[in-house]
Amino acid sequence: MESPQYDGTYCATAFWTSKVGFQIEYWKQQNDLLNIPQGVARICYKDSIFENGWAQLEVETQRSYPDWVQAYAAGILEGSLTWNNIYNQWRNTIQSSCDRDEDSQNFCTWLRDLTSANFVKQKELASKLGENDHYWHQISLYFNQLEGIETGYANGAKRARSDLEEEIPLSDILLMNSAADIQDLKIYYENFVLPKQNATQSTETLEVTKNFFLPSATMLTKIFQTDDSPALKLLFGHSTAGSYASMLRIQKRYKFRYHFTPNQRTNTVPGVDITFTGYPGILGSTDDFYVVKGRQVQAIVAGVGIKNENIKLWQAVDITQSLPLAARVMAANRLAQHRRSWAKAMSKHPITGSKQWVTVDLNKLNPETDLYTKLSEDDKHDDAALTVNAVDEAAILERHNKNRGLIWIAEQLPGVMHMKDVTENFIYDNNTTWFANGVPYFEDILEASGVSPENFSFDVTPADNAELTNLEAVDKYLRKNGFRGDLLDEESVAYGNIDLKLFSYNARLGMSDYHAFAGPIFLRVQRTQSNDVADNTAVRVQEQSDVTSSLKDDRLSVSIEDASELAELEMITEKRSVRNDMQAIAMQRIGNGPFKWSDMSSKLSIEHEGHPNEWNFEKVSPKWAW
Repeated sequence: MESPQYDGTYCATAFWTSKVGFQIEYWKQQNDLLNIPQGVARICYKDSIFENGWAQLEVETQRSYPDWVQAYAAGILEGSLTWNNIYNQWRNTIQSSCDRDEDSQNFCTWLRDLTSANFVKQKELASKLGENDHYWHQISLYFNQLEGIETGYANGAKRARSDLEEEIPLSDILLMNSAADIQDLKIYYENFVLPKQNATQSTETLEVTKNFFLPSATMLTKIFQTDDSPALKLLFGHSTAGSYASMLRIQKRYKFRYHFTPNQRTNTVPGVDITFTGYPGILGSTDDFYVVKGRQVQAIVAGVGIKNENIKLWQAVDITQSLPLAARVMAANRLAQHRRSWAKAMSKHPITGSKQWVTVDLNKLNPETDLYTKLSEDDKHDDAALTVNAVDEAAILERHNKNRGLIWIAEQLPGVMHMKDVTENFIYDNNTTWFANGVPYFEDILEASGVSPENFSFDVTPADNAELTNLEAVDKYLRKNGFRGDLLDEESVAYGNIDLKLFSYNARLGMSDYHAFAGPIFLRVQRTQSNDVADNTAVRVQEQSDVTSSLKDDRLSVSIEDASELAELEMITEKRSVRNDMQAIAMQRIGNGPFKWSDMSSKLSIEHEGHPNEWNFEKVSPKWAW
């Protein structure tokens, strides 16, 4: 008999009864994932970070069990199978950052006290209000799952007979799950908690530390209609900005069959199936990219950090009442039947987690849509009469109504949130593409932020828009406008765009395409020419490299489909500053783009336990079992 072939996927099942409690069965490696016993929850996990830059985790729960049992079981399973990467992520981020110096230790002590006190208070409140309030019930389940993570992590380490240097306290698991809030809390701490800024700085002169204005994540959304079909098509790209130390990445799928209330006779929530890119031990995306599916729901949700230069906004909020952003967005993802209700759920507790969000209802990208049937107030488009002069006006309005709610944008600053259906802006006014990099979209948020848009904003040119017809073009565009902190001169930092996610949906075919790249974005050169042409190209590449090696620019990464078309490189020489005090080298050496930790060892001392040395991975499209 042939020995079974295993691929490194480990599975487990959690069982529960009211008399016995929880029992975990570990199935080790299995080939037939479909036949893994369901129990109250089951999980399959593969650590393929050294293979393609991503681990993959899938958790499924059953609606016949109480919601708190589902949540806690899911947490136990995830913690027990991913414990090693949870430890590495904690060591690389929380522990190393908090132990850096005395100021960092003082900040982390304050932060741990705040998040732990908020956890106790908000968990008690959620348990009480969740009996009748759908939103608070989901918040309560988030806390249940967090406690399960803590239990599972301890059990997983013990089961592996691991002699860990340190255990991870619940306070630090809370910090890991507050990663999206810590940047805001650091601003608050430095400006309001420290001893009155040495008792000399008033709120009239408060300024934010410049490091908070490192280039942000970016995302591109395009909704358009092709000539051969009335259906709409979505192209979407997202690139996370973060510390290189945080690059232990997981593609997660949570298929949780929660109810609207603790009463099991109520319906399951619409957003049962949530796929996202995340990190070990963290229950939300943190880099803010989700695909949500369920009963009559099919949507994407994505966000980037929003820039805020108005420190006085913090005076109007009470941070002791804040909820982690991850808890808020997961509650909204699960409860929302449509994009309006998602935005409404997100509007609660807008304290920490300054973000701009876009969410698209994929079900509204339907073949019946006609871009020329829109009535702008009482007037048709000038060219619409050629199409609709024989069509009843009521039918026009009916088709137009089908598009309402297709795309919403929501923006949050401390204590302030603006959300709006922007469908008309996208598909009726020829503004089909939006490139988001943290500059506020809405005028009132822009005014409140105090941001000067000329320093940060970037408009998609008509030529770029014409090129953006497929995911390859989106990939290329986001790489051109990315950031690599390790390519700076003396000011090199281990910070930049650390991944790339690409998603498309074709309504005519009812099909989606999704794939992701792990690691800092970089220049890709592909040579497909004959040997003679390739030799000549190599000479030109070297000549161009000598020129670009001394250039300063923020366009750190360019995808070049064909090395023979080196005219692309002329675009790189175009100057555009990242920040007044930060210039970036466009490319140091063409063809030597992937980030390597070994290249940074002499410049930066950054913890990166569990990381591959070289981040040169191809695209990954996860294949889910359930």
